[in-house]
Parts: sequence; structure tokens; C-alpha cells
Amino acid sequence: MSIRIVTDSASDIDRNFAKEKKVAVVPLSVTYNTGETFKEDENFDFDKYYNNYSDPDFSVTTSQPSPKDFLNVYEQLKKECAKEIIVITISSGLSGTLNSAQLAAKMFLKIEKDIEIYFVDSLNASIPETFLVEEGLKLIDKGLSGKEIAEKLQNSTNKITTLILLPTLYYLRKGGRISAAKYLLGRLLQLKPITIVNEEGKNEVTATVRDYDEGLVKMIEIATQNYTRTPVEVAIVHTNSMERATKLQNLIKEKLGDIKIRIVRSGVTISAHTGSKCVSLISKFFEF
Repeated sequence: MSIRIVTDSASDIDRNFAKEKKVAVVPLSVTYNTGETFKEDENFDFDKYYNNYSDPDFSVTTSQPSPKDFLNVYEQLKKECAKEIIVITISSGLSGTLNSAQLAAKMFLKIEKDIEIYFVDSLNASIPETFLVEEGLKLIDKGLSGKEIAEKLQNSTNKITTLILLPTLYYLRKGGRISAAKYLLGRLLQLKPITIVNEEGKNEVTATVRDYDEGLVKMIEIATQNYTRTPVEVAIVHTNSMERATKLQNLIKEKLGDIKIRIVRSGVTISAHTGSKCVSLISKFFEF
């Protein structure tokens, strides 16, 4: 393949799929509040990670890959005869991963003059990145150039809607996204927030509900603009809450009929900011 795709572990991409399609996945780093640091790679133990949430004091942060991490990937793809590389990253509004990828490209292209590298800022995280990877692979098969593919993918990022239903306001307060006053009032009223990824690729609260089941329905209403549009495909991404993910899946089938649905357990990207037991509805409104 003369055109190759690179993404990051924030994409929650299936590792077997990535290997099969020769998609390179650059891992983010994960640091526990104990001081332990890991790479979110194929050796990361996600079951063990989620078990840590039984400790109410457990917390985790993520760090972007270094430019060297991307440089190593670019050098490997050159060895594999790549002529064009498309890099699809987590939103630049959420992480510095895109910046690392671009810095690595500047270093790499000073020496390697016969390779082109293109960037796609997903303006999102998790499965939206995977959606872009999958559509990019289709366009490779159709014979488009790397530049054409990157442009089409970048122009499609606003056709993906990401909503997250959080079981508590705690993580929004912890991340500084709401004030102490709003947090205390929300706790008093037992509010559960729904966040949306905005056009700048950042999370913001779009609605609040008092009941989790009400929140699942509300996400479907927001994603479909009160049932006036139907996505091509949806992904239900959960942070170790298969029961809630299945409930949302059944609601989608009931309200939207026979559309393609996938259920994915998120890695660290979402859960680091939401904790466990949350559910996200990601709707894709385009297809090449």
C-alpha cells in the first residue's frame, strides 16, 4: 500500500482490525494517581484498569504521544514503501497529539523528500476517529490520492455527533468544567449532565436530566434533532457499563429502526474524564 493511515489510541480502534488493515496506532500515555505510567497499547490491561474504579479515590490522566513516537512510525512506514501518510488524531481541542504528529513530520520531511504527510484533526475522540479511518480506507481502495482523502475526511468531521451521558457531575467539577456552585446545586437536584463535542472539538454541557433512562432517550433526541434525521451508523461507547450500553441499543432500535449499531468499551480516553459507568452515543451522518 503506497498510502498508509496512522491514528492514535484515543480512537478506541479495534486492534485486530488495525493490524489487518495495516493502520498504525500511536499510543497515548496513561498515569495513575499512584504514579504508575503505562502506554495505552495492545499490552495495556483494560480489565485491570477498570477494576481500579472500585477505589473511590482512583484517578487517571492521559498524555499525548511524543514527536519521537510519531517519528518512529513514519520511519517504519517508509521502510514499508509508503509514499503518502494520512494521520488522523484526537481533537486538537482536547489533546496536543496533533501537534506532536506535526512536529515529527517536520523533522522527518527535512530528510525524506519523497513522502507526503497529511493531517486530519478529527475534532473529536474515540470512535469518530475510527469512523474516519474506515472511510479513509474506502477512499484508498477507490484510488484517491492522500491529499484528496485527507481533505474529504477533514470536511466530514462535522457530520459526526458525539454525546456523553455522565452518571454524576463529579468529573466535570474535577476537570474544572463547572463551578463549585453549579456542582453543589446539581448534586442537590441529582442532575446528570449530557455533554456534546462542539465545532471546536471541545466538550460542553448541552443538557441535564434527573434520571439515567431519561438521559438515554434525550441523547437520541439530540443526535437526531428530534427524529428529523437518521444517522448512517451509530456507535455506543461505554466505560465498562455493558448493561447501560445494551439498554441504549434497544432504545435506538425501538426509535430509529434497523440502523447499523456497534458497541465498544472505551479505553482511557473517555473514562479518564468521566469515570466508569457512563455511556456515549456517537452518530455518523456520512458515508463514502
